[in-house]
Amino acid sequence: MAVGAVIGSGQVDNILSSLAVNFRNLAQQAANLSIEINGQGTGLAVLQSLGYSNTANPANPGGISDAAWALQLVNYFNTVAGVWFGTATQATVFNYNTVSAPLWAGRVD
Repeated sequence: MAVGAVIGSGQVDNILSSLAVNFRNLAQQAANLSIEINGQGTGLAVLQSLGYSNTANPANPGGISDAAWALQLVNYFNTVAGVWFGTATQATVFNYNTVSAPLWAGRVD
C-alpha cells in the first residue's frame, strides 16, 4: 500500500477542467489588456499618459524606461495569449517565467 492519497480519474478530470478554464481566462485578460494599451497603436503613449515614466531606468532590463518595460510585459503576455488562442507562434525559445520574475513581488508560491 502506498503512502498518501491516490489520485483518481475524477480528480484528474477536475484538475484538467480547472486548468483549461484558468488558462483561458488568463489568456483573455492578457489579450484584453493589450487591446486597451495597444489598441490604437500608441501603447507607449498610453502608458505614459497613465503615469509611467519615459526616462531611462537602470533598474529595468536594458535600462529602458518604465513605460517601455511595461509595454514589453504587456506584449509578452499577449504573445502567450496568442499562442493559447492559436493566433501567434513563438519561433524561438523564450522563458516567460524568468522575464516575469520581477513582477512576482517576492511571491514564489
